[in-house]
Amino acid sequence: MKNDSSLLEVNDLKAYFYLDEGVLKAVDGVSFKVRKEKVLGLVGESGCGKSVTAQSILRIVPAPGKIEGKILLQRKNGNAKKGPLDLVRLDSRGKEIRSIRGKEIAMIFQEPMTSFSPLHTIGNQIIEAILLHQDVNKEEARKLAIDMLDKVGIATPQRRIDEYPHQLSGGMRQRGMIAMALSCNPSILIADEPTTALDVTVQAQILELMKSLQAKFGMSIIYITHNLGVIAEISDEVAAMYLGRIVEYASVDDLFYDPLHPYTQALLRSIPRMGKKAKARLESIEGTVPLPLDLPVGCGFYARCGQAKKGICNKDMPPLVEVKKKHRVRCFLYN
Repeated sequence: MKNDSSLLEVNDLKAYFYLDEGVLKAVDGVSFKVRKEKVLGLVGESGCGKSVTAQSILRIVPAPGKIEGKILLQRKNGNAKKGPLDLVRLDSRGKEIRSIRGKEIAMIFQEPMTSFSPLHTIGNQIIEAILLHQDVNKEEARKLAIDMLDKVGIATPQRRIDEYPHQLSGGMRQRGMIAMALSCNPSILIADEPTTALDVTVQAQILELMKSLQAKFGMSIIYITHNLGVIAEISDEVAAMYLGRIVEYASVDDLFYDPLHPYTQALLRSIPRMGKKAKARLESIEGTVPLPLDLPVGCGFYARCGQAKKGICNKDMPPLVEVKKKHRVRCFLYN
């Protein structure tokens, strides 16, 4: 890696699903960096490829998906002379990638009720993760699990550790999922819309918890969401995705105060704002994200864009170019 402050570097990542109907391009040439102790926000509507990008990093893309490109990981105890490890080259079921999942890159899923096994206690599942990646016995692993449950704000962790997922509230289950993800002190945490299924008050608590734990453990976070309010709260850098591609990449301040891509501008206009008339309608983006299967040539946002130029935007795909320092955009308006 050229930049030693980068823990993870994704270069030209593609995740294609080869179906009977054709090739579904869920992720189509995505590149970004995850820097030490920083939060990268991946934002966009449902179907833009955010979750498949996360699955590609962990090498858990379901069949018949295949990935290409490079995912370069700077390992915790890696040999600096050897350089970073390319996760794309690893066997997705091999010993090496399994030693990375959970230990160096952990993931919090959107709905903890479907992520936890209903047949085993919360404690059993956290202890299993600790025993898999740390050189401790079962008694020590239980103590570590209780300590981690306490750190994520679960009251009476000595009792909760022996409870089943259905016995906990949604917020408590999500805290349990965070405890399991952090139990082996990973370098990178991938949070895939971890607060979507929770009410607003609990969402705020989970966000504050993640920020405090990030400061405490010094980890980096990839935060995936469609909620720009959450992105503003937690992110340092933001990548806006549309149809499997990054259309804008900037610092969180640049993205909110000077959005360049018409898609990002439209997303920001759709946020409710203080001071607007009570009966004023929220702006929306016309249409929906098309299925990334046999798409026409040109910019993927062309059919929904109010600033599109016929004969240009529908003829070629614009490249992702740096318009100003550390602010890149994929749009012919700036080329």
